[in-house]
Amino acid sequence: MLSILTISSVFVAAFVVAVLSGIGWAFVAVYLPALILLNQLPQINIPHAPMAAQFAPLYAILLAMPFRGDSLRFRICSVDIIFFLLLISAAITAWTTEVFETGINALRTDFFTLTAPYLMARIVFKDWEMRRAALFVMMGLMGVIFLAALIEFRLTPYFYLHMLQNLGMGNKIQAMAYTRYGFYRVAGPVEHPIYFGNMCVVLFGMVAVLASTSGFGIWRYRVLITLGMTLLCIFMSISFTPYVGTIATVMVFSTLMLVPFTRKLVLPLTLLIFGALFAYTYNAATTKLGEKPSGDLPGSMWTRKLIVQESWHKARDAGPFGYGLRADLQENEGDDDRFDLKSVDNTYMNYTLTHGWVYTALWISIGVFFSFRMTRAFNAITHPSQIFPLTVATATVLALMVSMYTVWAGALYTVIWVIMLGLANTLIDGVLEARRVGTSQHRGFGVVRPLAGSSAFRPQPVMRIAQP
Repeated sequence: MLSILTISSVFVAAFVVAVLSGIGWAFVAVYLPALILLNQLPQINIPHAPMAAQFAPLYAILLAMPFRGDSLRFRICSVDIIFFLLLISAAITAWTTEVFETGINALRTDFFTLTAPYLMARIVFKDWEMRRAALFVMMGLMGVIFLAALIEFRLTPYFYLHMLQNLGMGNKIQAMAYTRYGFYRVAGPVEHPIYFGNMCVVLFGMVAVLASTSGFGIWRYRVLITLGMTLLCIFMSISFTPYVGTIATVMVFSTLMLVPFTRKLVLPLTLLIFGALFAYTYNAATTKLGEKPSGDLPGSMWTRKLIVQESWHKARDAGPFGYGLRADLQENEGDDDRFDLKSVDNTYMNYTLTHGWVYTALWISIGVFFSFRMTRAFNAITHPSQIFPLTVATATVLALMVSMYTVWAGALYTVIWVIMLGLANTLIDGVLEARRVGTSQHRGFGVVRPLAGSSAFRPQPVMRIAQP
């Protein structure tokens, strides 16, 4: 009952805030906390409109829009179009493998899970004040998550989720506690340590970008403490997938920051990354494995290759729209006999099996078109301070696409990743627009501001990027 009251309160709070203060404040102050802290609460099963805690603020924002005059305009780009094509592809899969109503459900679920958060980020983060507000919210959320993680790491597995349950919120908790090296692997507000680690990788990048594009500054002690807590949370997940994501983030960031000419090669570098993943997949699918080696890391690598081998032949025959959104890929009695797979902890294989090759190709194309746009942005930079946030955004987005190779997409970290992607594309728009209208540097503040007579940007002290 308390879960229902909590979700209802979130809906009411988001609606009131959206009507009184604007949809940006509802997104930042209500949606983000509900998404991160309450995502495991069971949804309210309203016919044709089930309301999860993370969906409730989005429903409220949609209902509040007619009462507000907030601008919803932004420059449509290729990545935006891909998100709508993903919606269509998922609906076609559902319609062709099940029934029409399943397609409607797929449209609704994918819209509120991926498309709506992405579009809201595109709209809301045009405003530097919203970026600063989001930064403060993220710092507060990381404080809560970090304190819970410290307890969970050594003392009580799933401490945060059990705490919600003890308060009367019947959230979902895994029956098995994950351990490694004598410690509990932290899952925080999500259901699995890998998802938690990946979420923190994205949050690290998002905090850095928000701090450096909102006039607050990356070197403030509060920001540095937040970044430190986020790194420790990644460590406490004790998961090789987010460790790989962290290493990939550092490698991409270091390359782009230390070797300037590589900023003009973001697209070729991205194609090289995906080419390496394809080559690894083919090698894993065609190489005999032998016995599983001892040790956590060798055993994990062996398992990843086994996952590819078990799913490869099924994936080849999945067709353009896959076997269906509800295809049960696990080895359980009564499952569809087309599968009988032990695990498919691989986003690209998973999407190919369930959604088909069209959806997988569209998902990969997000990275390709994002890299193309980011290359344009690097070539259009009008002030050196723009380099850092664009580099962090590039590294975070691409590194998570590498991490997705060894885990399912669709969990909380994926939603935060698409929000980061929306933020990054909005920053790209700001840089490209600044170059288009012409800019000059404001002495003493290190800001990018428009030429006299232009209203395209709003100059702010210590601002780090051109503002729409």
